[in-house]
Amino acid sequence: MKNRNLMGTILQATALLGTFFAVCLDARADDVAPAGQISEGTEAPADKVVSASPDAASEYAEKHRIDRTWLYVDDARIAAPLVVIGMSNLSYTDAGSSPTRIDSPYPNSYNAFAANTAQPGGMASVGAEVGLFPHVSIMALGQVGFGGLGPSPNAGMIAGVRVQLTPLSWRSLHIVASGGYLREAWQGPVYDDDDDKWLPGSPNGDNGAWMQLAISGDVQRLRIAATVHGEHVFADGRDPVDVMVQVGASYHIVSVFRAGVEYVGQDLEETFDAGAEGGARHFLGPTASVQLLGDRLSIAAGPAFGLSDLSPRVLARAAVAYAF
Repeated sequence: MKNRNLMGTILQATALLGTFFAVCLDARADDVAPAGQISEGTEAPADKVVSASPDAASEYAEKHRIDRTWLYVDDARIAAPLVVIGMSNLSYTDAGSSPTRIDSPYPNSYNAFAANTAQPGGMASVGAEVGLFPHVSIMALGQVGFGGLGPSPNAGMIAGVRVQLTPLSWRSLHIVASGGYLREAWQGPVYDDDDDKWLPGSPNGDNGAWMQLAISGDVQRLRIAATVHGEHVFADGRDPVDVMVQVGASYHIVSVFRAGVEYVGQDLEETFDAGAEGGARHFLGPTASVQLLGDRLSIAAGPAFGLSDLSPRVLARAAVAYAF
């Protein structure tokens, strides 16, 4: 039953991305600029090298422009070659007075897997992405949790390779596939449904692997994006795959300011059959972002609210990215 539910969740998420891909593909042809040129009245593609003029200062400015406007969704854009994008975010999650799993004898037992956004307490992340080639970058992000349910502070990390699947000339549609290594910040007790028993947690977490597909598209001032993230932790009792889906829409209101909304569904493999994490969690909230210093600095922030009993009650997150 669990495998059928998992496959259904993945198929639904894939269908969502496929539909969005088709819509954006229809619009992209009008936004392709000839090599080495930028059409009048259009913006240069973010996070990409565009030679707007032979002037070295202009080329440098274009190369270091970034467009990191989301809080949870992957931006589906990679760093230009030899450009370093420093990234940091700070989150706080209030899970309520009794954030227990379904039928769990262990109260307040969440797992802090690397992409977790529903762990009670604070979580700070700092890292960077480095462009290697026009279509390839690497990234690493250290995470520290504090003031939550597990040991405090607790540290984890996520690292990987990002590959842009769309041509550099595409202006309105971006698709990025990525994957790599993760280390949990900590692991709470988990329910092993194969042996029908609870297993104790680990204060130091466990190792794992992750993979992700992200798509982002612009239709005039409207930007829509979706991310499907899957990961597996190499420990007894864990789900074969932990699935997270993130969907967002934002609108370029004026000048440097954008506003929108983002949805996150976490542990969706347990939507119909609670497993190691005790069930799925969902939350939704508004986001706002500004881009400064010639689009080299992006700042985003916003609250979010749980949509189900197991979900965190309130979240708040702020993120900063800067291109060097």
